[in-house]
Amino acid sequence: MKKRKKNLHVLLDQEVYEKLRHITFYERNTISDVVRRLIVEYLEEKALAEPDFVAPHRL
Repeated sequence: MKKRKKNLHVLLDQEVYEKLRHITFYERNTISDVVRRLIVEYLEEKALAEPDFVAPHRL
């Protein structure tokens, strides 16, 4: 089954954007991959901290 992707447009402070670019350089990954990983990590931590929290199954 092919994964459907959606566009997400966000405005970041220049400082945050530069930090994100540094992470992508050191991890040799795209911005999309890094943001996806950070969201997954956040959702996992949130689920551990709040047992009633329900995270989506697909990311």
